[in-house]
Amino acid sequence: MSSEAQSVRPTKACIEALELSKPPISLPLPDLDHPLVREAQRLPEVHAAGGVERILSLTDRVWFKVKVSRWRGAATRLPEAESTAPELQARSAPWWLGAGGYRREGDPSDFYESLAATAGRDGSSDRWLPQAWDWKRLELEHIYAWEREIRRIVCELIARSLQNGYAYQAEFEHYKVTALARAEDGETYLLIGTENIADHRVFAVILNAIPGIDHSSWMPEPEGVRELEPEPGEIIWSTILPPAVAAKLLDTLPDE
Repeated sequence: MSSEAQSVRPTKACIEALELSKPPISLPLPDLDHPLVREAQRLPEVHAAGGVERILSLTDRVWFKVKVSRWRGAATRLPEAESTAPELQARSAPWWLGAGGYRREGDPSDFYESLAATAGRDGSSDRWLPQAWDWKRLELEHIYAWEREIRRIVCELIARSLQNGYAYQAEFEHYKVTALARAEDGETYLLIGTENIADHRVFAVILNAIPGIDHSSWMPEPEGVRELEPEPGEIIWSTILPPAVAAKLLDTLPDE
């Protein structure tokens, strides 16, 4: 899929009109398995090439037609929609599929006929713009993706340290994480250093990143331990890494 700014998100109103179930947060809405949603992903590219078709019956803002098989949709780009959404949100997700339905030529229930009639009664096309639910959903998808990436980074650092006993470090945003795994007296000790982290929620994500290690087993090491000494603003945590968990972590490393 293209970058998020070039993907087309179906609104809650569109999802309900297409009679789709709302997917888990792990599935971004542009990836919904529906012909109209898939076809809508082409819209930013077609728009850039000047090949889009406007819905002329909607005059309060610019809407574009999306067509595939019998399915018809109405999509917009937030600058054209004169969105009242926060600027950062609008920039991160400008494209939206606001409504969808069937083509029934010559029938009042035809999608575009019904669309025009509804907008005429309402006096605007506002109902098809993203609402509070849509922005909250986008925020939760971002949080889920961010947490998943942190878990991936932490697990990879640990796995690489398991291979050779060296400490590995990664930075993301303004945070820094260091991992060191050392075998000693028949057990594997795992040390995690966290720097510039004041938010307890970020701590929780990092320390819960390794499946099979209970969060209560982590112990803070304010003076440092073994080969890992805390830098200013850094907190070091330690635990024992079970062999089965270590084996699973090593299995996640790509072949080199």
